[in-house]
Amino acid sequence: MKIGSVQNVLICKPVFSSDEASELDRQVCPPSASQYFHVQSQQAYVLEPSSADYLDGLSAPFDYTAAAGFFALAFTVVVGTWMVSAGAGAVLNMIRRG
Repeated sequence: MKIGSVQNVLICKPVFSSDEASELDRQVCPPSASQYFHVQSQQAYVLEPSSADYLDGLSAPFDYTAAAGFFALAFTVVVGTWMVSAGAGAVLNMIRRG
């Protein structure tokens, strides 16, 4: 499942002085107060809008309550299986020694 693609994007990179920003830079990236910007091309992995729900689900916080429930169930099954097998082993030893 493809969730995005590599594309060239334009970013506004801050510069230290207004001399470093050309007229084109000022048109594309207007200055903010005394901060000027330079237009720069950069490759970026751009996500498809349809994959947003999938990625939001992955970034959900870990549910410790659900994990504790699964752990308790698994632990109970393991201990229960051990107790049943220990009881069956005791019965078989009693029959064998009989």
